[in-house]
Amino acid sequence: TIDAMPNDLTLCRGWDLAATTNQTSAWTAGVLVGLSSDGKIVIVDCVRGRWSPDGVYKIVQQSTIDDGHHVRQSLPKDPGQAGVAQSNQFAKNLAGYDVRFSPESGDKVTRALPLSAQCEAGNVYILKGEWNKTFLDEISMFPGSKWKDQVDAASRAYSELLKMTKNLGSGVACYAPMLI
Repeated sequence: TIDAMPNDLTLCRGWDLAATTNQTSAWTAGVLVGLSSDGKIVIVDCVRGRWSPDGVYKIVQQSTIDDGHHVRQSLPKDPGQAGVAQSNQFAKNLAGYDVRFSPESGDKVTRALPLSAQCEAGNVYILKGEWNKTFLDEISMFPGSKWKDQVDAASRAYSELLKMTKNLGSGVACYAPMLI
């Protein structure tokens, strides 16, 4: 873990959404990940809970406001009418913020491979916080753990950061806004 967040991070919070308060169900998780100009990946923050659909909207909205306008939010977009309606509602609630939606492809283990490779290479750091134990407990048992929500949210954030930045060949990443 590290004590302070580097100043030069491009930030994205990835989300893995669930919508139940059932104590045996999956969690909603939002993981804030930063990518520094020298290629360091920093897990900055994690919110995790079991909320009703309305509670999920509220936590995503509050986290987005707390993160600020400079942080991209990346949310999954489920196929079909329900996913379209959910994306539209989030977009309306978060007008003025950088919020992106994309469908999931592949399973959670496959989606985690790029971030896992960086962890194994020693390029991932975790900012000290109250959420660390729960996060580390889950990732240390992945993919054999029952819960994979924080890993999936972190993987989504990291994948989105890779889309946002491009390597100039000198180890320096620059911000490249995506156009819709």
